[in-house]
Amino acid sequence: MDSVKLSGNQSDRPAPTDPADPVFGLILVGGGLSGALIRDIRLANELADRGFAVHVWWVMDKPEKSPLRPQIRQSLLFNGYRYRFGRGKALCEAFGRAFCTIYGPQTKRTRTLQRHPYLLQAMMGNLFRMIVDGVECDMPIVRRLAQDIRNGGVTHMLPMLAMLCPFVEAARRLVNHRVQYLVTFQGYELYVNYARRAKLEQELYARLRETAANSDYTAIAVSEDYRRRVIDDIGVSEQSLSALPPGVPVLEPMDSDRAKQVLADGLRRYAPDLPIVSYLGRQDTEKGIDLLLYAARQLAQRDREFQLVICGPTLFGSHYAAVMKQLAVDLQLPVCWMKHVSDELRHALFSASRCFVYPSIHREPFGMAPVEAMGCGAPAVVPDYGGVAGTIHAPGKCAGVHFRVWDSGDLTEQIDRLLTDDALHAKLRADGPAVAEHYSVANLADRILKHMNLPTHPPNA
Repeated sequence: MDSVKLSGNQSDRPAPTDPADPVFGLILVGGGLSGALIRDIRLANELADRGFAVHVWWVMDKPEKSPLRPQIRQSLLFNGYRYRFGRGKALCEAFGRAFCTIYGPQTKRTRTLQRHPYLLQAMMGNLFRMIVDGVECDMPIVRRLAQDIRNGGVTHMLPMLAMLCPFVEAARRLVNHRVQYLVTFQGYELYVNYARRAKLEQELYARLRETAANSDYTAIAVSEDYRRRVIDDIGVSEQSLSALPPGVPVLEPMDSDRAKQVLADGLRRYAPDLPIVSYLGRQDTEKGIDLLLYAARQLAQRDREFQLVICGPTLFGSHYAAVMKQLAVDLQLPVCWMKHVSDELRHALFSASRCFVYPSIHREPFGMAPVEAMGCGAPAVVPDYGGVAGTIHAPGKCAGVHFRVWDSGDLTEQIDRLLTDDALHAKLRADGPAVAEHYSVANLADRILKHMNLPTHPPNA
């Protein structure tokens, strides 16, 4: 078996240089939609829109309908079933690819994995075991990536997750031109659960620390609070980690009459004459939807008139969503429920909402949905905990309010303020577009390129 030693330190390498025309490569994890994937899809599209050459490799799964620009070259680096029974078996991967072709849409495959969690646990456990021991255990994948990097002339790699960087580190040693990469920490608190069940948590943290040390640039985290979390949990040094927020599309508020029509067509139980209190995001345990239901019940007891709209898919199975629907019945709350929503319906909901509530109970790295909602004129209610707490602020502007994390009583008070205090609501609504612009996708790309000492547009385009 070929061997590629993963070693070295950032200080051992020459300082990054500015090539005339950077060519970017991103590795994206397909499957269930997550904030990390959304961020990197937006970044890839923004770089392509500016005229940069962009290559994308999908791992685990690849969507049939790509969300990426047509000019972006895409390929599947490996199917997750490759690691179903060990450290990379070509026959298993061939079966996985055939299964994806025959079985149908990615959403259907994702739901199947949610119903059979042991499959994903086995694949992720074996993948992490290989990453911990060294990705050269699966040299065909390393060679596949190296060949694509070489053929595409890729100069800068931006893996979606820090756990994927060892593949880049190994592949670039086989490439005959200079390749640099940036480590991004996002979503580790989700995927580390698989490593923990495989009893590999500390070993994975050690590999992530090594990855950050080997990066050509200071690694980044998606918020200052998340940076602190990575330092405390994983042990990455403070000097090797910076904070750069994700990018969120800036939308103009939809015309009021049009928004009402879209909601009437898309939502059951929609009442156009009542103010909307909305949530849009994953319907999973860490999102705290139960807190929102308790707050809504307390508001109903105060005779506040509003309608509650809760939308979004699930990443970890439908059990929590089912319990929340039963809880709403027990609390005698009429709720407009939806899973997947179209972009138009999402835009309409943000534009028509009196306020947007994001009641997350865990240390949220960031919060894209609150930023989108504020940009459309819906003040956000977010916990005073985690990276999401900072999303309501931009220099000199504020477009939302905090509630005490895990406190449904305080959440009730903050929603009540936005339902009854028209002056406060008008001020926060007016600041929403400026706050959203601060976190725009264009600003994300500018920040990333500046961080890497690269031009914001291709010099020779």
